[in-house]
Amino acid sequence: MNNKTKLVMVCGFALTTFLATQQTVKADTATDSQQVENVATVSSSNQQAVSQATSTETPQVTDASGSESTSSLMDYAKDNQQTATDNQAATTQADASAANITQIKGVVQTKHNTFLYTQDGKQVSNRMLAANTPWVTDQKMDLNGASYYRVATNEYTNTNDVTMQYGNAASGVVRVKQDGAVNYQRNDQGFVRNGQANQAANSVWKYNKTDSLGGLTYYQIANNVWLNSDDATIAPAYQNPNGWLQIHNTQIQPSGGAIGYDLYNGVEGIKTYLVRKYFGYSNAHTIYDGAVASSVRSFQSRNGLPVTGIVNLATWKTMGYSEADWYGIDSYVAPLQTNITSTRSDHIEAMINQAYKYIGKPWISGAASMPAYGVDCSGLVTQALYASGIDSAPISNIQHAQPGHEWNSRDYWADDRLPRVNFNNRQRGDLIFFADPSTGVVWHVGILLNPDTMIESWPFAVQVHSIYSSRGTIVGVKRVFN
Repeated sequence: MNNKTKLVMVCGFALTTFLATQQTVKADTATDSQQVENVATVSSSNQQAVSQATSTETPQVTDASGSESTSSLMDYAKDNQQTATDNQAATTQADASAANITQIKGVVQTKHNTFLYTQDGKQVSNRMLAANTPWVTDQKMDLNGASYYRVATNEYTNTNDVTMQYGNAASGVVRVKQDGAVNYQRNDQGFVRNGQANQAANSVWKYNKTDSLGGLTYYQIANNVWLNSDDATIAPAYQNPNGWLQIHNTQIQPSGGAIGYDLYNGVEGIKTYLVRKYFGYSNAHTIYDGAVASSVRSFQSRNGLPVTGIVNLATWKTMGYSEADWYGIDSYVAPLQTNITSTRSDHIEAMINQAYKYIGKPWISGAASMPAYGVDCSGLVTQALYASGIDSAPISNIQHAQPGHEWNSRDYWADDRLPRVNFNNRQRGDLIFFADPSTGVVWHVGILLNPDTMIESWPFAVQVHSIYSSRGTIVGVKRVFN
């Protein structure tokens, strides 16, 4: 290793344990006995511009975060060590109250291999900062017509050799309010308008940093492009009140059991439907019963499989079904059709739009999966809710197929997160419930299209019917969106 290569190596001792636990802290205070070799690094992001999302359909939001660039501390080369312990004591720490010192908080990124300077402007001779590495800074010093950022105890970089970054790493989505949003840039003095055209109302952006100043929160949506909380918000345009089922603005994930669950006595749903169909059984009631288990045991015996009467993945594949379907049927959750700009009406229409995808598909008891197969009445509601941003867990797509959960219409009727409304005030998007006339027990649910018409799954298909089509006794109406 030649001396020039050694010179470019970054010095090797971390600031303090405190600095290791906090990204943006002040460099430690030197005394006459301390060494001038404490240089700290932090991670940072190479920012990429964010393209504006469309607001007519589900906004497509481009992520602002780029590749992570994290520098590490390196020891002096052993054959060329010039430690301050042996040769140099630290000079006096820069006075925080001096007229040429400005307190700041940020991170600087080196543009190239970068010289270090002491408080009096002298260049440090035995080391440099590596190119494209980030460093915590807490002071800006002006000296003899030049400016410097402090990156360690009494060690500074020239401002011409680095770029300043601000804020704290964060991630999320911010929505521009109705009056649009001013674009700001950050400098040492604070936030100033950058002169770009305002962002459009209801446009949606991903942010990768936040900063606070003057009582406002700023969100970085591109390289040193910020929106503030006067003009933009992370709150959705519409949300249900506390105590109601809450609206999600990210894709809902499957829940209620294992993806790829086995089939045994009492399980219902699409996988059971396909197994019953394989053995020629009727699907008037899609349930894994003793007859199915007996047929499975015979099949397993003929094919050299463990004879359990339970359909696992190996038995399923031997029957000619795919592994992709084994997991895909369980994991299907309707794609989210709403976002943080959606109104109450948008959520209702997303729910109904998803329900219409099942029109004409067969009624399958315990089924709450994809439109390619079919669903029962509460399975239709579950998937319609998913599309509108509502996760009704513990009522869920997978849970519905498990033993004891066939009648999720009863669970929805009992769920206090769906408030009941006066029958005379019913409207599009409400859920309407029916009971067995002989017992008064709830057994059916539909989604209202208007006060007198609903979309439903009723033996033997998903269809649109009058609410007075002999579905049982109407017991009441519940509201999904306030």
